[in-house]
Amino acid sequence: MKGEVTEMMHEIILPDLGQTTSEGKVLKWRKQLGDYVSRGEPLLEIETDKVTMDVEAYAAGYLREILVTEGQLATALEPIAILTDDPAEPYERKAQEAPAPASAAGSAPPTPRVETPPARKGTAAAPAARALAKELGIDLALITGTGPGGLITRKDIERHAANPPSAVAKPASGMAALTSKSKQTIPHFYVTVDVDASAANQWREKWNESHPDLPATVNDIFVRAAAKALRAVPSLNVSYGDGQLEQRSGADLLLVVAVESGLTLVPMADPSDLPWDEYLRRIRTGLEKAKQSRGTEASTRSAPLLAISNLGMAGVKQFAAIIPPSCTAVLAIGAIREEPVVRQKQVQVSQVCSLTLSADHRVVDGLTAAKFLAKMQEQLNCL
Repeated sequence: MKGEVTEMMHEIILPDLGQTTSEGKVLKWRKQLGDYVSRGEPLLEIETDKVTMDVEAYAAGYLREILVTEGQLATALEPIAILTDDPAEPYERKAQEAPAPASAAGSAPPTPRVETPPARKGTAAAPAARALAKELGIDLALITGTGPGGLITRKDIERHAANPPSAVAKPASGMAALTSKSKQTIPHFYVTVDVDASAANQWREKWNESHPDLPATVNDIFVRAAAKALRAVPSLNVSYGDGQLEQRSGADLLLVVAVESGLTLVPMADPSDLPWDEYLRRIRTGLEKAKQSRGTEASTRSAPLLAISNLGMAGVKQFAAIIPPSCTAVLAIGAIREEPVVRQKQVQVSQVCSLTLSADHRVVDGLTAAKFLAKMQEQLNCL
């Protein structure tokens, strides 16, 4: 009977927190003793020397013991909690693995609150694995975890990125090869700002009212603003090859576009000086050709150095894109959202958008990236 009881106990260990972090401080347990925990559900919040993150349960069950209390340090790959399948079943742990429980010594275990377990089964992943999957654009649902209880580890993500299943990766095999090469050869760094898109959205609404046959999208505005910002910050418009730097003049762009077969890259000649109507027709033509797989407008004199990727239309608040191998940087555009902001000591609701610039550190420094993003705000303000 003891073997059967042990099989119903789940010892939750703290998973890998990252390549340079082996321990973290427990800030808050998101579940109390007796609570039911679903697989993949946040169990506790932990703070490392770099970030604050949620740790998810890689097994389902009732929380019976908390082995590391709030304020204490937890070590990766060490037990932090005990779950059982039944809220009141007996269980045993090895003596050497049993630190003092969170409840007072000698006191009776708390009466558990019996809840109906949710039917949905979540995807459990270590924080380091979830962060890497987000960075590489990998769907965790496609990964088979090799950690305890099927937990997805960082190594699982790295293995999938290096050898994606052919049935999944076939439609985007070309893009997969590009992104793999990029991560291996380009030292990425990332800078994120929140810009105020209120003025830009007001301009767009007025334009669309007077030009119903040629409406402008949010993406159209950001692409044009990026071209103008690139002209204003020439230190970002520099290519690197064979140890040599080359300054570019025209603000050509590379658009990352979703098509039926996956993703494609659409070059666009510098649109910064075009009248709005001509610019909108040009970008429509290029995107339509890409979606119909009839080639794209290749009027750029050389490979563009700044790529644009927009997931805002999909409701993504913020993300970091991977730099295409031919580029120096890529701008990731998130969704426009309403948030309270303080102006002149007054709280107002503003339309905010998160922009993340991924840049090649061999060419671009943090100050250049910050200047470019500041120019983005200027361009959005002066439409």
